[in-house]
Amino acid sequence: MLAIGVLLCYLFFRSLDLHELKQNISTGNFSWFYVVMFVSVMVYVIRVLRWQMLIRAIGYEAKFSNAFAALSISYFVSFVVPRLGEVTRCLSIKKQHNIPFMELLGTVIIERAVDILSLIIVLLLTIVLQFNMIMEFVKQNILTPFYEGVIVKIIAGNSTILLIVSFIGIVLVYLFFHFRKYIRTKSPKLILQFIDGLKHGVASIIKLKQKKLFILYTILIWVCYYLMTYFWFFVFKETSVLGWGACLSILSIGTIGRSVPIQGGGMGAYHFLVTNVAIIYGITASFGKTLATLIHAGQTFFTFAMGLVGLLIFFVGYWRNK
Repeated sequence: MLAIGVLLCYLFFRSLDLHELKQNISTGNFSWFYVVMFVSVMVYVIRVLRWQMLIRAIGYEAKFSNAFAALSISYFVSFVVPRLGEVTRCLSIKKQHNIPFMELLGTVIIERAVDILSLIIVLLLTIVLQFNMIMEFVKQNILTPFYEGVIVKIIAGNSTILLIVSFIGIVLVYLFFHFRKYIRTKSPKLILQFIDGLKHGVASIIKLKQKKLFILYTILIWVCYYLMTYFWFFVFKETSVLGWGACLSILSIGTIGRSVPIQGGGMGAYHFLVTNVAIIYGITASFGKTLATLIHAGQTFFTFAMGLVGLLIFFVGYWRNK
């Protein structure tokens, strides 16, 4: 996945005029950067409060500072090794409060399930409210390239493309049978552990005393995600014309890009998707690439900064306990 991310970044930045990028950035009003960072901190705070509710529901208590540190570290770790941050988050709280790991993992599983459900709702909302734009995006970036780059060339007798497609098909079949054997030998234990964690997570949802507050926190998290994207538009005069619909589309499709398990927060994939969404809404390719690069760079800076803050809080607390 790292190789794919590096390749996507290479393809993206190869076509990017760095002089033009520098010139575009020099025209920006970066006072909005601080607003975005403030909203980003609010996302962390609300996420911690929501997670504390789940931990409390399974009969334990985690200090806000420790939970905040654990969340910050988890995003930092996931940026480098996708999905490992969830394990790190549970382990760091276990170290501080001696809460059983599997029970903590159960709360994280439920939290992620809620996030996936929320993303699906946002995607459906985007499709309903921005149907024409989304269909244009799919047509230009998925259907047309696949048809012209693969189908037409195969029909025309391009043996190279046919060999590449056949090779990919063979590799996928091989991987399927190879990992099926692995899954058969390893899955019983993994499935039992997953089910055990899921049961604790479901129990935490059932035992929640303030379910409406939990839903409110979830809504506020996505409102903040929306604002984190929307405020970036005002950095440049050229992108300030983008409206709420464009923001909703970039949020939805950009989140898919970030969710791809590629190191660096979906690097490359995020840049490509956001750029092409911006172009669909009438922004030039130059400023589309600038906007995508800026949003990703800003979030990267924030993730690393908060990760270091989280590590500092964790080790200070750990040393005090010792």
